[in-house]
Amino acid sequence: MRKQSPEVQYFEIDDPRTLSVKKARLAESGIDVPITYIAGDYVAEGVLNLLEANGFKCELPAFFIWEGNTMYLTKPAVINVLAELAGRVREFSISFDYMSEEVVARTTGDQPTSSFVERFAAMGAPWFFGINNLGALAQEAGLSVSDAVTVADLHRTFWPGRPLDSIIYQHYALCTLRTA
Repeated sequence: MRKQSPEVQYFEIDDPRTLSVKKARLAESGIDVPITYIAGDYVAEGVLNLLEANGFKCELPAFFIWEGNTMYLTKPAVINVLAELAGRVREFSISFDYMSEEVVARTTGDQPTSSFVERFAAMGAPWFFGINNLGALAQEAGLSVSDAVTVADLHRTFWPGRPLDSIIYQHYALCTLRTA
């Protein structure tokens, strides 16, 4: 919470055990942050149900960070979350990361990349959904693409001349969608 602002309210939704670990780490570090922690399953319970029950106001502008989630969900679940926000939050942007369909399906032709995905599955965290057409996904959810970039492009921009260690970075992207 490096850029705290008194006019901004912060919310975090996660599994109760994960929130417990996060709170403990912050306390151990002496960091006191004004976050409303919400224990819950946003896919099953509805992201806005959880947020509104904890003081979130849909009529105010919002920014969502949705890290490390889309690949673990199905396409209908991803669309549902995005469409729920688009249908009820007056003005917002949402930034998230995603993998390509080829990585999730293990069809990149790169064994280290396929092994990486298989290790997640072996840990009980399989990947189900990859995105190749972000514009179509945004449109289906009633949103528009504000920004999108692969990690490979970021690498080339900020570390020119340094080789990429893996092709996965060409298939791993970050984006921001916004209300249309």
